[in-house]
Amino acid sequence: MFTIGLEASRANKVKKTGTEWYAWHMLQQFKKIDRNNKFIIYYNNLLADDLQEQVPANFLLKRLEWPFGKFWTHLRLGWELLVHPVDKFFASNTVPLFSRGEIIATVHDLGFLKNPELYHPLERLYQKLSHWLIVSKADKIIAPSKETKKDIIRFYPRAEAKVQVIYHGWDQDYFQPIEDIDKEMIRDKYNLPEKFILYIGRLETKKNILNLLKAYKKTSRQWPLVLAGRPGNFGYQEIEKLATSEDLKEHVFILGYVNQKNYSLLMGATSMFIFPSKFEGFGIPILEAMGSGVPVLCSDLPVLREIAQDAALFFNPDDIDDIKTKINDFIADEDLQKQLSGKGKKHCQKFSWEATARQTIDYILK
Repeated sequence: MFTIGLEASRANKVKKTGTEWYAWHMLQQFKKIDRNNKFIIYYNNLLADDLQEQVPANFLLKRLEWPFGKFWTHLRLGWELLVHPVDKFFASNTVPLFSRGEIIATVHDLGFLKNPELYHPLERLYQKLSHWLIVSKADKIIAPSKETKKDIIRFYPRAEAKVQVIYHGWDQDYFQPIEDIDKEMIRDKYNLPEKFILYIGRLETKKNILNLLKAYKKTSRQWPLVLAGRPGNFGYQEIEKLATSEDLKEHVFILGYVNQKNYSLLMGATSMFIFPSKFEGFGIPILEAMGSGVPVLCSDLPVLREIAQDAALFFNPDDIDDIKTKINDFIADEDLQKQLSGKGKKHCQKFSWEATARQTIDYILK
């Protein structure tokens, strides 16, 4: 039996995005599938109710007080792991400065190295230091895709021997085809028509929302474009300015952060999910859309080809005219809409959070 440490600061965030949902699902799945090893869950702020539910006897919740807003993981948790070491510590995207015992960490993507111009300089600096620390300290590294593994090896060649690919999953309980009455309810809530295009995720430069808006402006604008998600760290003001311009303000809806329940309902109600990112480490939302029976249009990136395969329609994220053409072609072709919906519902079944967690535990214990 091993003692395994997990940090819950990301899983504990109220407004979660991809990496936080990954941490949340891993913690919840570990509670279900491993009753043999001892787990210590470290957290700072008050732990959310859903993380305290159904905690098995082999899980210990341990709060580590920290009066400062930053560096809890690096310093306070690091001190705890130095003074009271565990056999294995599993982290997502960052690791403590100090520790004893084996470190296993997930690197979600290296966009700050591949596309540094899309990041605020301070965020870029933080990410560089954080990932340098991961590569230096981690005994094992998890990549969510083969493409991300290639990136890790390209930028950190010395990490090659310790990188393993474990695909992410998607929440099959939340993301399913929904009834017409639920579609009508969520449309009424946000004052949306029967047909609309949905993007959900952070609204920032690296998600390529500006190119999406520029391309959408050139379409027939037959279906409105809905942008859901919290403002990102870089580029939101430009996005908001274009979305509220004279030509687009009647056709673009900015909803802000949407909770998990409304997120899944919006996904189930939309007629097209569009994902225009410049880069991704995996791309969880495309699987959520597929599980909801919604056709997917997404950037023609190697990682999204790897995950979506032939179950999505791809466009060049740097070519505004190509994005425009693919949107127009999709809206005009009902057979294509049905084809992509059917392929997606079948394809997404290859991925699940349970499978991700089981493979992750196996790798931790290896």
